[in-house]
Amino acid sequence: MKLCRNFNSIFGMALVALVMMVPLAGCREEPGEGPVVVEKTSADEALINKQPIQQFFDYRLVESNAGVRQWVLVSDLMNKYEGQRDVLLVTVHLDFYKNGAHFSTLTSDSGSANLRTNNIFTWGNVVVVTDDGRQLETEELYFDNEKQLIHNDVFDRFTRDGDVIEGIGLEATPDLEYIEIKQQVEADVLDGTNDSENSEGDTR
Repeated sequence: MKLCRNFNSIFGMALVALVMMVPLAGCREEPGEGPVVVEKTSADEALINKQPIQQFFDYRLVESNAGVRQWVLVSDLMNKYEGQRDVLLVTVHLDFYKNGAHFSTLTSDSGSANLRTNNIFTWGNVVVVTDDGRQLETEELYFDNEKQLIHNDVFDRFTRDGDVIEGIGLEATPDLEYIEIKQQVEADVLDGTNDSENSEGDTR
């Protein structure tokens, strides 16, 4: 009798599980219902959602002016998708030059590049390091090729000679000679003063 009750209990649990699975199966999306639009997503997500029409490994893009190198972008993988103006990049290594001499490097997990304007958007563990040791850390950064400026609207951490400045929103030159943090600025400097913060809270 005890065995029978256990069997009924097990059978009942299996039946409930089966009933619960039926609605889930009905919600499954059928393939071919429409094109998948890749917009403001990571390169890894794009590979899952849609197949590229062009794909290049060890991709390299060089910007020069009158034969003088301005910057060099290297990516492990470049994907181009139908209907998308920008190409998606898996890893970004971007070296900046002034008068042909290297002065800073930007790295990130992912990015996109507009091949008409050469504007570049990067995201995921974005770090800019200059040759003299200044460093910017953030989660996304946009490089305007025409204006030669980098900017964002997210949290930034800037380090220089042991001083640390943090805040929201940034505009800077790629060499980090000029840098403006726009909101919620906090500074931790070695001498205990905060000379870098002006009355509006911006930092230059």
